[in-house]
Amino acid sequence: MDSSDFEAAFALPFARETSFDTVAVGILVTLASFTTPLAGVLLVGYVVRLVRAGAGGATALPTFDDVFDMVVEGGRLSAVIVAVQLPALALVAIVLTASDAPFAVATAVSDPRMLQYLDGSVFTVLGFAIAGIAALGGTYLGVAATVAFAAEGSVVASIPLIRSLASDTSFASVASAAAFVVFGGRLLGFLGGAIPLVGIVFTACVSFLTLVAAAALLGRGVGCSEIETQIDQQPAFSGVESV
Repeated sequence: MDSSDFEAAFALPFARETSFDTVAVGILVTLASFTTPLAGVLLVGYVVRLVRAGAGGATALPTFDDVFDMVVEGGRLSAVIVAVQLPALALVAIVLTASDAPFAVATAVSDPRMLQYLDGSVFTVLGFAIAGIAALGGTYLGVAATVAFAAEGSVVASIPLIRSLASDTSFASVASAAAFVVFGGRLLGFLGGAIPLVGIVFTACVSFLTLVAAAALLGRGVGCSEIETQIDQQPAFSGVESV
């Protein structure tokens, strides 16, 4: 993966071959995902298409056609992503239970203000530290699962590839690059979200463009690596490169 992959990933929404309607629909779906879980599932399904498009060297955004199939794929991948985060969620639940925190805290565990309701015991600090590490590990496995599912099209068939990707150092660098893009986009979206009236629309635009860039970068990075030699000498993206 080199600078050309970054350029291609970021330029994909603005390519001449990309339909304006696709970008508009993507932004609207992203906006809807802020309040509607189904739209979020649809976006996850679109991420699968973006990874495939990136691996295949696409020069335009994939369209939002075959929405039902996209929702089905998004639902399967979403279930896997939630599953790999269960250890972290379980640790957080244990810490909250042991701290006798109000129930309201459990509904806002990502809010830093919740810390005022918790004691400062070693157990609490250590518990949240371990939960944080588990969450990072789950996120990394979720990224590997996204790439593997895009390649195989099946949760069961993607398990060997997930293991191979997760243990490969070259994939770690690709995943880190995509995470950096997501972090930058969320920071920009957070800052722009404070703009009166148009803030939410700005955030939706930035979120969608960030999603496109990160997913396409994953596809391009893994598609161009030598990682395919690790699974029985079969191309990891054999089902993707023809897309």
